[in-house]
Amino acid sequence: MPIFYSGQTGQEKVKSIFDFGTLDTVAYASGDILTSSAIAIPNASRFAGDSGTLLKIILAESTSGTLQKPALRLWFFGGSLTPAARNSAQAFTKAQFDIAVGYIDIANASWLNGGTGAAYVDATVELPYGLQPTSTSLYIVPEIRGAFTFASTAKITGTAIIAID
Repeated sequence: MPIFYSGQTGQEKVKSIFDFGTLDTVAYASGDILTSSAIAIPNASRFAGDSGTLLKIILAESTSGTLQKPALRLWFFGGSLTPAARNSAQAFTKAQFDIAVGYIDIANASWLNGGTGAAYVDATVELPYGLQPTSTSLYIVPEIRGAFTFASTAKITGTAIIAID
């Protein structure tokens, strides 16, 4: 007698790459948004509106100038949104908070020095999420949690490790 499975295919782990872009050289104040838009983490589900668990975030800061190793609050959303402008105070609306799935804090002391001009963070997150009905991506809005000024070549890139349902 054949056995049929109906249900989820189960916690397939995927890796998604994202980039905050070249950072602004104007001084950031604590609570400012670091990027000019929400950053998509693609492939967060098989189908629009599905769910999963964000397992890990790995960040790398690179620059030919002085590393900042910034304290960050990474806000995660289940759909696309337009946050406050870069270098502006975080001001999420009720509608934006309605699609929020959570946040994590990255402490300044969490960054590890790499080679010259490079620092890394490897953060275990374990954040379950559900996406909006039209979304297959999770979105990050990075908020700076201290006063930092980046060099003109500074970038923060990342990798998200996700278990999709």
